[in-house]
Amino acid sequence: MNRNVTLGLIAGIAMTVGGCSYQLVSPPARMVNLESAKTAAPGETVAGLHGAAYTGIFDPAVAIANASVRRGIADDVEVDGDLSWGRLSYDGYPDINRNVYAARVGAKMSNAGGWAAVFGGLGGGFAPAAGGFSAVDVGGTLSYPNCYVVPFANAMVFGSAPIGARQVDFRNADGSVHYSDKADPTYGFGWGAGLEIPLSRGRCRSGLTSPRLQLGVSLNELISSEGPIVTTTTTQSDGGTSTITDSRGGGHALLGVALGIEVPF
Repeated sequence: MNRNVTLGLIAGIAMTVGGCSYQLVSPPARMVNLESAKTAAPGETVAGLHGAAYTGIFDPAVAIANASVRRGIADDVEVDGDLSWGRLSYDGYPDINRNVYAARVGAKMSNAGGWAAVFGGLGGGFAPAAGGFSAVDVGGTLSYPNCYVVPFANAMVFGSAPIGARQVDFRNADGSVHYSDKADPTYGFGWGAGLEIPLSRGRCRSGLTSPRLQLGVSLNELISSEGPIVTTTTTQSDGGTSTITDSRGGGHALLGVALGIEVPF
C-alpha cells in the first residue's frame, strides 16, 4: 500500500516488505486558488472566505480554511493578502500535530477586457510538527466575463523551502521510533477550474466587483527535491538470492474542491 500525506506534516507513506518509509514535503503558501481574471476596481476592497478539501487515491484528506483581502490600486491591477489554515485527517501517529498555518501577499494584473490575468506572490508559514517554510508562486487565469455565471480556469507553479526544518519521529505504539524525516525543498504545479456567480448585476454592469459566490475543483502536484524513496529487499531461498527494488513517493497528487464567497466594501 502507498499512502501520501502532504502540507509538510506526513508525506508519502510507502509500505514495503521491510517496513515503512516516510517522506516530508514543504507546502505552498497559496492553498486555495479560486478566482476569475477580474481584478478589484481602483480604490475598491474585496474580502473573502474560502474552504477547500483535498484528497487522493489511498491518501488522507486535507481540509483548508482561508481568509483573503484584495485591494484595487490601478486599472486592472490589485494587491492581495491571505491567511490559511490546514489540517490533515489521518488516524495514524496521533502524537504528531496535524496543523499548518500560512500567510501570503501577492498581486494580480488583468488585461483590459478582464478575461485574462497573471498573478504572483510570496509567503510562508509554520507546521508545528515539521517547522517553517517560505514559498513563491506565479500563475495565470482565463475567464469569460459576464454578469450571470463566469467560468474560469487557472494554473500556477510554486516553489517552497523549509526554514528550521524539524525532525519528525514516527513512533510505534510502544513509543519507539520507527522512522524519522525532515521536510525537503519542494516544487509543484496546480490546475483549477470553476464558476463565479455575481450576486449584484448592477455593480457588475458598472464595472465594480459584485458580491460573488465561487465554486471550483483543482488538481495539485507536489514534487520533493529528494526524489522517490528507493528501497531494496534481498531474500534468499533454495533457488538462490533475489533482490527487489521498490521506488515510491517523490510526487504527490491531490484532487480537491473549494467553495468561497467574496464581498466588496
